[in-house]
Amino acid sequence: MMLPNAVRAAIFDMDGTLLDSERFYLRAIREACLAVGLEAPEAFFFQMLGRPWPDCYRMLGARFGAGFERSRFDPLFDQGFAQLTRGGIPLKPGVRELLEHLASLETPMAVATSTGGALAKRHLEHAGILDFFAARVSADMVAEPKPAPETFRKASEALGVASHYCLALEDSPAGVRSAAASGAMTIMVPDMVPATVAEQSVCVAVVKTMFDVLDCLRAGENATPSLVER
Repeated sequence: MMLPNAVRAAIFDMDGTLLDSERFYLRAIREACLAVGLEAPEAFFFQMLGRPWPDCYRMLGARFGAGFERSRFDPLFDQGFAQLTRGGIPLKPGVRELLEHLASLETPMAVATSTGGALAKRHLEHAGILDFFAARVSADMVAEPKPAPETFRKASEALGVASHYCLALEDSPAGVRSAAASGAMTIMVPDMVPATVAEQSVCVAVVKTMFDVLDCLRAGENATPSLVER
């Protein structure tokens, strides 16, 4: 795998990409729904991956109608998620190694997430990786969240690097569409949902873990410059 341009910045999704958190979110959502008598196939909940909470609430409302009440759902979700993550949210494999490598090259990094700003900061801080990032763009900072490209475009602007020189790392279909539409070099590291032909068609690559991304970068650094940058 060879990247089309030099990597002058890196932009990371958070949930499912940096943090192994998506499984906790989906389990807490499903269990909160079940607690109030609302059932749906697992595939329905997978559609929420990478999307901001307002979109998730709309999906739940459309699926369950008047049966879905936030006044009942929210406390159950909050309690369930807190219990599931009481031991902390682990990093995805290879994340720390990749962040440390990019930091050693003085590559500026940002987070582009569908999570709210305050919560994203808290999760990154608890995971011990907050200080790696020069910028954070969250769902509450954009008019059109993922899968629209605004989140990644704002992140590249915050870093002062043109999108086509930004490496974007994502795990979900919605996030991949957002990153690719921004013009960033997008690599998908699937978490709970495998890549389809649609994601493969807009990605530079689909890999298993961040260790694969790290190997790609190291290979590019050792390659002839004309093959890496254009």
